[in-house]
Amino acid sequence: MSETLFYYPALLLANLLQAFLFFTGLYYLFLSFRGLGPRPRPPADPGRRAVFAVMLPAYNEEKVIAYCLESLVKMDYPPERFDVWLVADHCTDATAALGEAAGVKVLRYGHADGPEQGGIARSRCPEFCDGPAGKAHALAWAAGKVMAARRYDAFCYFDADSLAHPGFLTAMNARLAAGDKAVQGRQLSKNKREGILPRILAAGHCITNRFFQRPKLALGLSATLHGKGMCLDAATAAAFPWDGHSLTEDLELQMRLARHGVRIGWSHEAVVYDEEPVTLRQYVRRCVRWTRGALDTARKHLWGLWKRALLKKDPRAFEAWLYCAQAYKFAVILLTAALIYYTRDGFNLIVWFYGVLPGAQAAMKALALMPLLIYPSAAILLEEEGWDIFAAYFLQPVLAALRLPIFAAGLLRGRDWWGRTEHSSQVAISELAE
Repeated sequence: MSETLFYYPALLLANLLQAFLFFTGLYYLFLSFRGLGPRPRPPADPGRRAVFAVMLPAYNEEKVIAYCLESLVKMDYPPERFDVWLVADHCTDATAALGEAAGVKVLRYGHADGPEQGGIARSRCPEFCDGPAGKAHALAWAAGKVMAARRYDAFCYFDADSLAHPGFLTAMNARLAAGDKAVQGRQLSKNKREGILPRILAAGHCITNRFFQRPKLALGLSATLHGKGMCLDAATAAAFPWDGHSLTEDLELQMRLARHGVRIGWSHEAVVYDEEPVTLRQYVRRCVRWTRGALDTARKHLWGLWKRALLKKDPRAFEAWLYCAQAYKFAVILLTAALIYYTRDGFNLIVWFYGVLPGAQAAMKALALMPLLIYPSAAILLEEEGWDIFAAYFLQPVLAALRLPIFAAGLLRGRDWWGRTEHSSQVAISELAE
């Protein structure tokens, strides 16, 4: 009797989970179809030039910071209409000194032993604060200092290992003038020729830009934030400060914006180049941190997103809920598989669809070829990424094999573990863009 009482709820749950996985997959497949269409036209040049604060948090990044600063100060935008703010977060190396030498504004967050930090005496750098380490903590403090001047119309954010395309601010200015309050730029790899792993990840960026970010822009949905190459207008930046307790502060901010009805735009023209891991150890450490942060963000925001989607009839909130729920994807897949096995004598949606419905096997195989073969081929070749990037994509199964242990490690990791990635790729913006 007890086994029967458990069986039918298990059967119901198994079919609900199968329906969730099946229709989620269909949604993302149909969403991606828009990526095959023409690129949405960028907004016209508004004429007026907004004033930007370009925020650059950095922790001991003396190996790469000069290349980032060079790309930022040389952006093709009136120099009197933007300032670069280097936020030296507990730096003990020459990061702050390199910022001063580049002529940017330096804010010193945190302390080190001794009378000087990073080659700059405290007496020469009055903008100093002692606080908990971390990108989000540093940015929240620095943004408050910079906002107090009331000079800036918008805030752009970069990481020390990233580079900005010369036209980045011009493109963001057009998006803001068109009404966007938050915008993510197009992310590409800056070091894709430095090994097999960067090539694999570069292929992923190419596919995401064309079949995920671009369709969302065209359909009026919110883009995803990446923490660098993003822009918020001044009012939005003030209303939504960075969460210093999150391991994935960009994802957390993205979900907070969705819960409050703020759409995130996307700009194909505002390009940011990011450094990819070159070793599996770096890749795994980064992914474990992302997994832990995504799980925390889902726990914090899923219910609020669902409530807004239902009460406000907000499709962007529902789409954000669906995206945020992917943090539990592996747990859902494992539970679904276990329930299908346990209820194998009953009706299971996917088993029925695949084994009984006429033509279903051929249809599912054809649909599988689109995201696994046709889309990557189209995206990489249309974007002229090169045959080496195209070939590297087919090594994705190597990384896919790591996803389950990464998920398990993310579950077990503490929330105070950062898992910082060492940056060392010394690529100049002149090597990537004219």
